[in-house]
Amino acid sequence: MAPVPPEDNCPVCQSTLSQITDGSEGAKESHVQTCIESHLSAPPTHSALAAMSERAKTPLRASKISQNLQTRESADEAESCPICHTSYLTDYFDGNDAAREAHFTACFESQSPGSQFAPPPGSPPSYNRAAILDDKAMFPKAVFPSAKEVAPKSGPTPSRSAAIRVPPPAPTDTPSGGFRRMSIFGFGSGKSKEEKIEGKVTKADGLMRQRWGPPGSPISEMVRRYWMATRMEQHWEYLRGQHPRQFKKYLDKGYMEPIPTSWVQNRQLAYLYPEPSNWETPAEKRLYYLLNNGVMPDGSMHPIMRPLNINRDMYTIIRRGNERNARQVHLDAQRLAQYQSPGDVFQSDKQIKSHRYSDQVPNTVYEARTAALHVLAEGLLHGTDHLETMLLIDVSGSMTWNPHGGMVGPDGIRRFHDQPSNIRLVEHLVHRVLHHMTPRQQKEHPDQLGIDTVTFSTFGKYVGQISAKHFTSDWKRQVKLGGGTQVMQGWQTVKATYFKHQHENYGHGRWDPVFGWQATPEMPKLSLLVFLDGEATDMDEFELELLGETWAYVTIVLVGMENCPHHHSHAIELERIAKFNPHVGFFDVHGRVCERMVVEDILSSVYPVDPPAYSEILKPEYDLPPEELPTYSAW
Repeated sequence: MAPVPPEDNCPVCQSTLSQITDGSEGAKESHVQTCIESHLSAPPTHSALAAMSERAKTPLRASKISQNLQTRESADEAESCPICHTSYLTDYFDGNDAAREAHFTACFESQSPGSQFAPPPGSPPSYNRAAILDDKAMFPKAVFPSAKEVAPKSGPTPSRSAAIRVPPPAPTDTPSGGFRRMSIFGFGSGKSKEEKIEGKVTKADGLMRQRWGPPGSPISEMVRRYWMATRMEQHWEYLRGQHPRQFKKYLDKGYMEPIPTSWVQNRQLAYLYPEPSNWETPAEKRLYYLLNNGVMPDGSMHPIMRPLNINRDMYTIIRRGNERNARQVHLDAQRLAQYQSPGDVFQSDKQIKSHRYSDQVPNTVYEARTAALHVLAEGLLHGTDHLETMLLIDVSGSMTWNPHGGMVGPDGIRRFHDQPSNIRLVEHLVHRVLHHMTPRQQKEHPDQLGIDTVTFSTFGKYVGQISAKHFTSDWKRQVKLGGGTQVMQGWQTVKATYFKHQHENYGHGRWDPVFGWQATPEMPKLSLLVFLDGEATDMDEFELELLGETWAYVTIVLVGMENCPHHHSHAIELERIAKFNPHVGFFDVHGRVCERMVVEDILSSVYPVDPPAYSEILKPEYDLPPEELPTYSAW
């Protein structure tokens, strides 16, 4: 006798369907449904429950379905899988309806090779950071979930594939109709994978409409621009279609939106987490989520990054800083001979013993930054774009520390440095750049005398325009030193000053009551030059804010101490954000600096068109006279 094909057997009672029915697909499916209902309807007896409780003490295993189900008690069937008869009273299933249903579904599909709901062959898609899902896949613009989402679950709950280990049957040519998916508690919805995804998307769209308004509304469009600026669009679309709970979680926490102005004012993202936490602040947690789930400017994925905490990772921070410090090289002797100046600040400081320029770590201008400046330059040359400039200067107490008196780092070690204080170096650099920036600004605004400047410490302050012509009086009158270092306070002041000027005079910009000023398409770009010493307590929040601001091109100059591992650890953080964000350029200067070389480098980043030429940089009248150097104190 020829063997009966497996698809002709009832997956519950194992009877031959063609013999007990008329052979039609409808009759076979009706028999299977009736068979399942009959095995689920009988109440359990005390003896059956005791027997199943005894079986629950043994490890979970897949039982072979007996050919004669008549010998089993109907009460035993009520608390066990009707297909493989694994007991639901084990620790894996007891009281867990979801685990029972998942086990039954997997078991039923494994016994129904022709079912249209059977999972496709092969393992489920894994988290592959080397590529992005094909745009022609089931859900467009999908990317892979974060590492947390795909981490293996701990505990006794088995996965769907581990619930029962039945070898998958050979593929057959079963008609596409197949048997409908059923639940141990009744008939299932019978929805296909496409229908389920569509339902999740509809639910997520309802949440977005409720929070941001209908598509096309100002807030909705602003959020979409933020997704594109942070390059998180594919990740949010993936969660929207595949993981609605995670989508709602990050939606409610504001990860998908720009930072509200009230969060900056009350420092909601800057408060410190308890010491055992993996994150130092909420801003750090949010920043690293975007960095680890977004894509690089070239569309690639980078290895997972984690922040380093000085209390937990002090030795790693010191080692990493020393490794960067070891990359220092001598300045090019021929170029140094052309650019060195007797007006360099350390040359006139009587406390400084060495008159040799400090070695520097070569600054890297990343390819994405170069491409972004090239696009901006094309717009400026063709008249489709316009550029404004501003200064943002750190005037906190740490800028005034005397390197010759020694400075204690977070590791508790006091280090002595033979160089001027940071604020004196910044004063000389600002004096030099103003001689180049002011004439370029006057080409568009002939009546402008200087450059709009904002200082920051504990608070941000707009100090007006500082000019090269009246630099000494402007600097002494406007620059007040002391306080903490909160760069976000200065950044918010820059935004408010710039947008108010553009809105009042030219009608650019739009005010949002929650997220503050938002750029309009016709608004000129802002090229912002920032001087700081890396001690900002809200640096993660500042880096997070810059990710979504495509209207601003920021050049950050980090000044610091020579051969200091803590300075280099700050430089590593800023290098990271410059590599990820093409709107940020980073330059590291420390120790005894050749100021003309630094000015030429940073102004080539501030001005993608018409940067100062060599002959302009070397003008001796741009040196600040030594006798005008003040003695600074933070108090």
